[in-house]
Amino acid sequence: MSTLQNERGVVMIAALGIIVALSALSLVVTTSGQMSALTGALAEQASRAFYVADGGAYYALGEPQNFVPDMADRFTDHTGTSANLDTTVRASFVAYRTLPGNLLVRTTDGRIRAAQFGQGEGLGKMYFFKLDSQKNAAEVGLDPAARVQMQAAKPGPCADCGT
Repeated sequence: MSTLQNERGVVMIAALGIIVALSALSLVVTTSGQMSALTGALAEQASRAFYVADGGAYYALGEPQNFVPDMADRFTDHTGTSANLDTTVRASFVAYRTLPGNLLVRTTDGRIRAAQFGQGEGLGKMYFFKLDSQKNAAEVGLDPAARVQMQAAKPGPCADCGT
């Protein structure tokens, strides 16, 4: 009997150990859930920032003022425009290049023919531009930033039509 009296606290110690282990497990599960929610929210904000910048770049493709040869850098804020995108786009003239000979174009009358705009070496000449779209950050450090860059080209002077 004296041996049993000395072991009466073992059950209480085991019960306390199980309670501590279950508490630690529930703390880990709670923390993991909170981190998953935070990571998901940050990924959503970063994705939205990218799509805003991407939309600004594609909206800028439709603006003919962005494709003037030898122009200085042009900055357009799309916040108050019909697109209503919180982005700023910088359009830059890059170069005027001659293209290799196997270039086909669809003309305004719908026909496909060899591209023969421009004189000199090669069949076609193109103006190349760079569009750099960046989401406007409302709060630096808190609002995710995103940037989309793309290149666009415009045909050079047409040998057939003189423009």
